[in-house]
Amino acid sequence: MDTGDDPQDDLYGTELTADRDVAGALAAAKPYADAEYFAMLLAGAMQALDAGDYGIAAALVIRDQATELISFGRNTVLSARDPLGHAEVNAIRGIQSMLASQRTGRPLRAPAWTPRMPAGSAVSTVFSRPAPPGLSPGTIESVLYASIEPCPMCTVAIISSRIERVVVAAPDEQGGALARERLAALPPAWSSLGSQQGLAVDLASPQSAAAPIPAQLAARLTRAFRDTKDARDAEVSQGVLLHDDIAAAISELAQ
Repeated sequence: MDTGDDPQDDLYGTELTADRDVAGALAAAKPYADAEYFAMLLAGAMQALDAGDYGIAAALVIRDQATELISFGRNTVLSARDPLGHAEVNAIRGIQSMLASQRTGRPLRAPAWTPRMPAGSAVSTVFSRPAPPGLSPGTIESVLYASIEPCPMCTVAIISSRIERVVVAAPDEQGGALARERLAALPPAWSSLGSQQGLAVDLASPQSAAAPIPAQLAARLTRAFRDTKDARDAEVSQGVLLHDDIAAAISELAQ
């Protein structure tokens, strides 16, 4: 079990630059371990902050016996004025867009992932790499990694997508909906459907056997959200789509 006491934890210190932070986190994480995906999310969370959005990132991982696709999404609610621009939704949209492109006869291609790739440079970005060994032929696995517990909207999107497992770096008692007690409080149709699908939800922590994460990495992801949450909430309260400039926008669109 990863207890989070590794000396390389210092590489995740909150005073470091985002680039060095991400590089250190990736260097310390084992390939295909939950902590590696969370290390990848640091880049997206920091880029969301830089864009004036909530510091939240997510990654949807889908793999078969040979190939793993990693779809990164970052929060874009304010920068794109998109009420649906949550990190989890953007990560799901990345995979959905690639699957939809196959039906057009001009399928999109996922570039190969390396630790040097910018994980969150776009709203959503999909990479590929060889799948970890051990998957049986015909098996499809799906895992969504979220830096903060998904909200009700994203929870419904996760269940509707039939994602098998969600791993969360930090709970969100005020806005989250995937912790057991909060999922049970959703309208029964959604909690029942998630149960029928066998949706597994793991809260990552240094003590977790199911989803270990170094303590400083978890703290870094949490701070990316918490440190500016009140300011972002104040902006969202003024409206994202129907905002102060909506009258001018409507007038221009009608010309």
